[in-house]
Amino acid sequence: MNDIGTSKLLLTHLSWRFHPPMEVLACTVLEYILNHHPDSREGLNDLLSRIVPGMRLSGMEFETEIADPELGRLDVLQRGDDGEGRFVIEAKFDASLMSTQPVSYLDQLPEAGVSALMFLVPTLRVEELWPLLLGRLDGEGIAYAQLEYPRCVRIDGTEKHLCIIDWTTLLDSMKEPLAGDEVGRADLRQLRGLARFAEAKESKARLPGEEMVNAVVKLGKAAGWLATTTMRGGAYGITRQGGDYGRYARLDRLYKLGIWLGINSRLHRKFASTPLWVMCTDWAYADGQGWNPGVKAILEARMGPELHEAGKTLWVPVAPEGGRGPDRYAAALERIVGILDELAEPWQSDAIVLEEVSRPYKQRVMNNVHRSEHVEAVVGLALKASGWARMTPWDSWDLEHKSGVRLEVKQSAAAQAWKSPERQNPARFDIAPRTGYWDKKGDWVSEPGRHADLYVFAWHGADGDTADQRDPGSWEFYVVAERDLPEQKSIGLTVLQELASPCGIDALAAGVDAIAARVGAAPEEEARS
Repeated sequence: MNDIGTSKLLLTHLSWRFHPPMEVLACTVLEYILNHHPDSREGLNDLLSRIVPGMRLSGMEFETEIADPELGRLDVLQRGDDGEGRFVIEAKFDASLMSTQPVSYLDQLPEAGVSALMFLVPTLRVEELWPLLLGRLDGEGIAYAQLEYPRCVRIDGTEKHLCIIDWTTLLDSMKEPLAGDEVGRADLRQLRGLARFAEAKESKARLPGEEMVNAVVKLGKAAGWLATTTMRGGAYGITRQGGDYGRYARLDRLYKLGIWLGINSRLHRKFASTPLWVMCTDWAYADGQGWNPGVKAILEARMGPELHEAGKTLWVPVAPEGGRGPDRYAAALERIVGILDELAEPWQSDAIVLEEVSRPYKQRVMNNVHRSEHVEAVVGLALKASGWARMTPWDSWDLEHKSGVRLEVKQSAAAQAWKSPERQNPARFDIAPRTGYWDKKGDWVSEPGRHADLYVFAWHGADGDTADQRDPGSWEFYVVAERDLPEQKSIGLTVLQELASPCGIDALAAGVDAIAARVGAAPEEEARS
């Protein structure tokens, strides 16, 4: 019996019988549903609002298989009321990324207004493709900000977004709005069946054999230092949280570390030696630049060169040794655990941990995240004596005076960790209104707008060998009341210089107090009382 034997849906049967490109067929059906069943758009809009802030699709029709002279064919395109293509879906089942993805696709999105490029893939491929997409942005020196949704970023200085979701999430979002549309529900079931058929074919090609399944289950049950997480019986199962890793267990012996054992089909395809891997997550640098060279060198010397480094994680292969069946993996795993035992003890030192955490803040040129935190701390210390206090990371403004005045800190720098000194970085600051904020009780307040009363814009103009962003005295500060800012999403240095005069760190507190008094409070008087 072929793979389609378990499905009775006509569309899935036709896809198996006539063999059209699966992505083309699925996107054509998706475009049909969105255009002919308008309620389905509400579900898509609701999903987009959770992923891409400020994104809402207009009433324009969706298009599919749009020919583009530079990009080839776009899978699904939705244009805004101005005719610009603001929302692009690129569907993948088993196809690889094209060389132009995602950078050239993002370049084609309009510069003004919120737009998004969404990759729509099987569940198994989300964890595989997302690092590749971000890696291509990094390779081109494109800076971006991670948003609240874990797999969505906004390109710095723009309202362009890149995100990735799986077919199940998309189709689930469209289901409830179609509750009163019997034909729409039937069409959606057809598309869901087609997507499941494609995912089943993809997952079957990725699954290790029965021996590997038995190996993980046996190791998880037999060893007292393995805490099983998703092992039930002996059948292989895909876990949504685990991507294409499938069965997995957490090493829980002497560690309070992120040590994980399981099947990684993606690495199995790449290295071909073993589907069973140990993943370590806790010895990565805080800035995500890579593993401690000493720890990695020890593991390479003991285990060979087949380690795989991916961001903040290091994968160690459990290569089969002598013996028969699943027992072949037991000795290899014991050896890895022994090495980890040796390495774990020194890393319990608080001094070493603090040194690693503080290291990225000691660079002359910091990355965007650490530079932002550094500047916020510098401003907070400069204003502390005037009655200002720093807020928590999840608050919607950075500092608050005891009188209630709110302050937001924004920063930009000419020197960037990701670019060469020859490449100029324009000075721009994010001043986009937000949809709401979290109050002090932890409740969400749906109140669109800017929620700070005044802004401190910090600019570091030095580049090349003269740049030292650690030095508070090397920064220029511009203090502006929120009501004086233009109604736009970002602001350049030239406009700021028309709104305020620059000051150094020593004069910042006086400048802030003066502007705070203008917006309805006098912090200098509060501080003296």
